[in-house]
Amino acid sequence: MDRKPKAEQPGARENSAASVGTQIVSLFLAAMLQWATVLVVCPRLHELIHHDADDEHHDCAVTLFLAGQVEQPVVDPIVFTQPALVDVPLDQSCDTRSYGSFFLNCRLLEHAPPRQS
Repeated sequence: MDRKPKAEQPGARENSAASVGTQIVSLFLAAMLQWATVLVVCPRLHELIHHDADDEHHDCAVTLFLAGQVEQPVVDPIVFTQPALVDVPLDQSCDTRSYGSFFLNCRLLEHAPPRQS
């Protein structure tokens, strides 16, 4: 049988620097998510890390978990009170004459079809 080495097979994935970097970042983010979950479960541990953890104005990832805002944090909406004014010149410097139909000027219907003998 003709077996190719694993690196030559189509679909074989190389461990390049980019994929290793992506794996490291994803593992780091997963570890931080687990750490935030542990701090939610253990409020005393959270107080050891943040000295103002029991303050009502304390905001961090743990308080977002506790408030149930993991998927969508509270963000103030951006409101425009007045529309933006844009100066648009309304002068009509272009020629607005009509030149008629293009196809009628080509005289497509001027000649009859050829005679059949």
